[in-house]
Amino acid sequence: MNDIATQVAAEIEKLEPSTSTSLEIGADVYFDAIKGMLNHSSRGVDVIYVASTVPAKAIISAMDLIGVDTGGVKFIDCISNMMTGQQSREENIILIESPTMLENIMLKVEFLRRKSNGRNVLVILDSINTLHIHNDWKIMGEFLHILVNSLRSRGAMILMLSIKEQQTQEVSTLLGLVSDKLVRFGGE
Repeated sequence: MNDIATQVAAEIEKLEPSTSTSLEIGADVYFDAIKGMLNHSSRGVDVIYVASTVPAKAIISAMDLIGVDTGGVKFIDCISNMMTGQQSREENIILIESPTMLENIMLKVEFLRRKSNGRNVLVILDSINTLHIHNDWKIMGEFLHILVNSLRSRGAMILMLSIKEQQTQEVSTLLGLVSDKLVRFGGE
């Protein structure tokens, strides 16, 4: 694993149940960070990946090219249907009509969390910046507050990805309110 992927994986290893971490990355290390996050899926943790920036199939293809197994990762894809209208036939991808469907995202996350049968769960939100583009910041605040606190109360680990170059003050404020910890990589 390269340096950023190794560092991200090390940060994930430190996560405790019922914690929320904001991972601020530079666009230059986006796929390296994803590699570090998804390599964690083979360590006895159920990973739920909410994809609103890059379609789930593109993430799976990119990770396959570099040898990262995504078979155990469950994706909630919020962008493919809106961008291409494509329907997924993949067993590990659930499509949401649009990144504006925040309630559907919460319902699908909860559905997949329940299917974990008591195993530790890591929920990755990729990315808060993209969700913020499609939603009013007050609605985003309510969404993050409810989702994060609901997942915390059930012992899940939450990793909220944000892209440094796209960061607004509103996104920083929202993440500060719901994160236990902020970790930064790349974008220097």
